[in-house]
Amino acid sequence: MANYYRKFFLAGLLLLSANSWSSGALTQHALTASKAISAFYMFSLTEGDERYHDEYIQLLAKANSSFLELKKQNPKQLAALEPLWNKIQKEKEYKVSAQEEYNVPSYMRLQFRNYLEKIYHLVGQGIISDSNLSGHMARIALDIEVMSARFFDVSSATMGAFSVSSSAKGNDPEVMAKNMKQRLVKLQSVVNAPKIKKNLRTIANKWRFIENSVVNYNQESAFMLVYYNKNKIGKLINSSQGVLASL
Repeated sequence: MANYYRKFFLAGLLLLSANSWSSGALTQHALTASKAISAFYMFSLTEGDERYHDEYIQLLAKANSSFLELKKQNPKQLAALEPLWNKIQKEKEYKVSAQEEYNVPSYMRLQFRNYLEKIYHLVGQGIISDSNLSGHMARIALDIEVMSARFFDVSSATMGAFSVSSSAKGNDPEVMAKNMKQRLVKLQSVVNAPKIKKNLRTIANKWRFIENSVVNYNQESAFMLVYYNKNKIGKLINSSQGVLASL
């Protein structure tokens, strides 16, 4: 009987471990995909700065590798996402040009919007324990990346915010920002490491600096500032996760 309960307990631990890995890996995939989409729009907004195209290609390849790994581990989880991701992969060589006035085709915008909406919803179904501080940091990073990707989408569109119809608004940036700030405040109240506390304060300050642009689509010309600051926030979160791992 004791052996039976021991095996049952070990099986439960393995299942929890696998679910935790899947949730973390899914978040990282969503994070990388969001970054790739932002870089794609930045190439359009800068009218052909090759640095952003190179970044897009590298990030998209990384996101695809993580997608394929996730598919091996849990194909059912990604069944609804796979057709959307395959469409994005099919267009991976596409590059907006001066002849097109660096305008992004509407079908690509819709593909990106649909994928980010669905992957973000899927990640949101995962429950992060209060003790998983690194997981909460990753979720903050994802919130900011997804909101920023939508901002770059709108900023690069000829019609601006009007390009996002009421039926295609998907992830509500105001709701996302509110939830993200609540998570950030909670993290600030529970962490003890001085380095992480400092990083979280800086993250809060940098978010306040770009929040109005990102959430309300104001100052669409401020895309360089948004891109710089959201990348700095990502680095600060990575640094904080590194400190946590060393504790």
